[in-house]
Amino acid sequence: MKNSIKTIFVLMIGFTLAACSSYDFEQEQFKNEVNLLSNSEMVYDKQVATLRTDGDTIFLVAGLSGTNASGKPFNVALKEADSLFHAFNKSNFDIDESRFARWLPKECYTLPSTENQIKAGEFQTKFPVYLKDLHRLSPDSIYLLDYKIDSLKTKNYNEKKKEVLIRIYMKNEFATTKANTFYNYTSSYVTTLSPTGGVPKRPTNANQVFPLSPNSVRMLARDENMGDYKTALSRINQMSIKINIGDKMTQNPLARFVTIEPYKTIDVVQMPPVDIYNNSYLINIISTPDGRSTYYKEFRLHYKYRLQSSQPYKEVKAILRMEYNPRADLL
Repeated sequence: MKNSIKTIFVLMIGFTLAACSSYDFEQEQFKNEVNLLSNSEMVYDKQVATLRTDGDTIFLVAGLSGTNASGKPFNVALKEADSLFHAFNKSNFDIDESRFARWLPKECYTLPSTENQIKAGEFQTKFPVYLKDLHRLSPDSIYLLDYKIDSLKTKNYNEKKKEVLIRIYMKNEFATTKANTFYNYTSSYVTTLSPTGGVPKRPTNANQVFPLSPNSVRMLARDENMGDYKTALSRINQMSIKINIGDKMTQNPLARFVTIEPYKTIDVVQMPPVDIYNNSYLINIISTPDGRSTYYKEFRLHYKYRLQSSQPYKEVKAILRMEYNPRADLL
């Protein structure tokens, strides 16, 4: 009986080894297929372009799936598309065309090559997109590029990941459109300059700051209420000021001069420096007795504004402060 069991066991091992030797394990590996890198909504939104006078570069990334790298190269060709662009607007904004995403203007980018290669043993290749003149763009609008794999020139690609939207985000040293950038009011006062005199009021809200160019930002003249989003754009144009950040101050290398001007239609007048409200941008480092340091980006402003010529001016003395990590800024 024992010999019979041993015989059966040996035969089973033999059958298993024979089956393994004839089975193609390569068929069970994930296939090598070309795809365009994106999130679950088919949007690639991980890169932020820096506003610079000489432009910046972002990348459209083509990847290769598979458990193992391929021993041969894969050619990747791209062409312009529009189906995801229209689907994005439909799914996010329905019929509200005033909020639709826009195409990135042709004069603001160059894609020098639409054909590239994923080399043998590698898993991706990058198509550089050269961006320029981004200061022409509105920080209130969404800008997109739409590309897909050219099926006539690309073999073995993933049908579900063949098209991608590239969302264009912008940043400068002071703000970004990738996330909401808020500066908090501290030691700030707003006084109505009426003949009878006004009582200073303290702004209680933060002020959202938007990048405009390498050295300028936009913010509201004070903590105004934007109201309904459908009319927000006209109110933004009416209530916003532009801050231009200039040269460093000789007495403090961490401070820079600023000038204040209208963003669109607001009547704003920059006023002379008063005490700490000296019309500057400052990297403010506050240290505690135990040696810990906290870093802030600060705007120290003094100006007056009005929305209508029939209204009295409102004088603003404001420190707008945002905490930041200088190490993170270098990443």
